[in-house]
Amino acid sequence: MENKDIIISTGDPAGCGPFISLTAVEKYKSKGCSFIVVGDSIVFERIPAFRRVKNNIRVVDVNTPGIDKLIYGKPSKLSGRASLNYLKKSLEILSNTNAGRLVTAPLSKEAVKYVLPEFSGHTEYLAEYFNVNNIAMMMVSKELKVVLLTRHIPLRKLKFALEKENISDNISLVYESLQEQFKIKQPKIVFASVNPHAGIDTFLDKEENIIIDAINGVKNKIYGPYPADTVFIKENIKKYDCIICAYHDQAMIPFKLLSFKSGVNVTLGLPIIRTSPAHGVAYDVIAEGNDPFSSSMSEAIKLAVKLTV
Repeated sequence: MENKDIIISTGDPAGCGPFISLTAVEKYKSKGCSFIVVGDSIVFERIPAFRRVKNNIRVVDVNTPGIDKLIYGKPSKLSGRASLNYLKKSLEILSNTNAGRLVTAPLSKEAVKYVLPEFSGHTEYLAEYFNVNNIAMMMVSKELKVVLLTRHIPLRKLKFALEKENISDNISLVYESLQEQFKIKQPKIVFASVNPHAGIDTFLDKEENIIIDAINGVKNKIYGPYPADTVFIKENIKKYDCIICAYHDQAMIPFKLLSFKSGVNVTLGLPIIRTSPAHGVAYDVIAEGNDPFSSSMSEAIKLAVKLTV
């Protein structure tokens, strides 16, 4: 029987991560999996859900030095070190067990950079850890699936990042992942154009020609590039299993408008299943003493269980 253990790295302890992790675990009612929750118990003890779930989960207490001095609701070197150590410990557990599912609560790149200046995000860190080159960031909800061809780069550098080989590799990875992990036999994938109105045979520019060359170079049928301002309308979303976008905000703005509280981030190309909620650390909510929503974290757990390793 497939191991359905879920390892949860609880993210930035000064942000929403510990709260949404424990709350989502409490709300998860399906049987057949167990939870290994990595963080600091002193932080967990502040959260009401912890008292109700602690006897039903395995807690891995990292015992971060100085964590009792943590200031909630803002980034710090302490919160950055803690969240990075939660991730490292989670990966250590993965390597020492046959669990193949990791759910990561949000961490702050700003905070982690205090201790690891080259850090650019979970996705890149995991790719380096597992020594894989072809990865993709897919956002998933009931409404749609969107893949980011490029992730956290300045928009001015986009034209230098659009290369035929990279686009072809991305398309192949997305197609294969939709087949193997999401069990879609013949995925319908569409590529969004980079430039305004740049549908086929209209306002084609250099970037669109690179995309077309890449599409023509793969064996599977891929649609586009189609104008990004219309590819996301309701009628078009229903036509395709996945939309590939050239850059971060081209994908994330429509995705969050449609799925902000239910969206999930999935890293394609890893030897494990990795999901996370489609939002950040919510320092402002924590600083105000309010409870953040945990629905996106709940969906991240459900999807991690559902996907095939």
